[in-house]
Amino acid sequence: MFSGVWSRSLALMLLALSGLVMAGTASAAASPGPTPSASAHVAKPVPVRPPSSPGAGIGTAIPAKPHPAGAVHPLAAWSVTLTASSTYLWPTTYSTLTAAANQDVDPTLYYLRIYDETARAYVITCAHGTTCTIPVTQPTPTHHSYTAFVALNSASYPPDGAQARSSEVGVDWRGVGLTLSADRTTTRLGTVSQLAATTSADIGPSPFWIEIYDATTGTRLASEPDGTQAFALAVQHLATTHKFVAYLSSNSTAYPPPGIQETSPITFVTWSNLGWTVSLSAAPGTFGSEPVTATTNADVGPTPYDIEIFDEAGNRLAACGSGSSCSVNFTPSYDGSNLVAFVSPYSATFPPDGVIASSNTVTTTLRIIP
Repeated sequence: MFSGVWSRSLALMLLALSGLVMAGTASAAASPGPTPSASAHVAKPVPVRPPSSPGAGIGTAIPAKPHPAGAVHPLAAWSVTLTASSTYLWPTTYSTLTAAANQDVDPTLYYLRIYDETARAYVITCAHGTTCTIPVTQPTPTHHSYTAFVALNSASYPPDGAQARSSEVGVDWRGVGLTLSADRTTTRLGTVSQLAATTSADIGPSPFWIEIYDATTGTRLASEPDGTQAFALAVQHLATTHKFVAYLSSNSTAYPPPGIQETSPITFVTWSNLGWTVSLSAAPGTFGSEPVTATTNADVGPTPYDIEIFDEAGNRLAACGSGSSCSVNFTPSYDGSNLVAFVSPYSATFPPDGVIASSNTVTTTLRIIP
């Protein structure tokens, strides 16, 4: 009899020790499927700034003319064109703008100038030659339009004495979509939840990495330098709820990382042995308000728990103390709103105190009526 009890106790002790080793870690052996992304150093392209036209005035600076008093009139009517070496590129990388005039501005009163229509500022002014070049970049996804002029050296816009103006040239520093999902948003203690971060395009040619973080602890779980996906495994051995988020950013273990380009909607995972589950549904887009519904696997009425729905900013949209579903009419933003539901004691904190089940995160967008 004692031998059987001793064997069972020894087995329980070994299991507990095994749990301590795994707690808070991602273990490929605990769950089938892709293993966590390796965060080994991988060579990524490093943006290098190309040269500008020598002697040019950058920004608002105006280079001197060598002989302004002896300036001559041009031999023909002025014309100017503007080109960009790339019009679709990753943030932090460079496109070289080139303004080309049909004759040399050197012996005249005029300058060759490039203006950023989006920033409403001159980016370069050249006093000599027929071309004027400058590399331009942006730190995050955006669009800028540029125009070239042959004009006098005024700070006004359009510049005084404008003799010629090019067509606008647009440059896009691209963004990508980024999502994060968990295969189990509510799972038993000691069970692994697999997180998958997915981008809408291969980030291999970019200077950036897909990174997954446990935002509750500020710990990086995975980083991926190329492709469209990164995977991480998360496990807890005590009843708890953790918040996870993915970034497209510079490679860093810091939380949050530097150089953030994209941020995924947050994902919650709850570890609980109480057996509750909750799911959330909403249409991906609406032209007004729409019903958002959280559904549980049992009636919360006889229990101390509520079904609660929140937006990602932490605003509670609904709380239902009975039934197995909870609905609210919600008007999302044009940029998209991310929503999540919980089963928990009645609480306005985000996430609520004492969560025993977390739902999937849904994104819904307010559409423009055509």
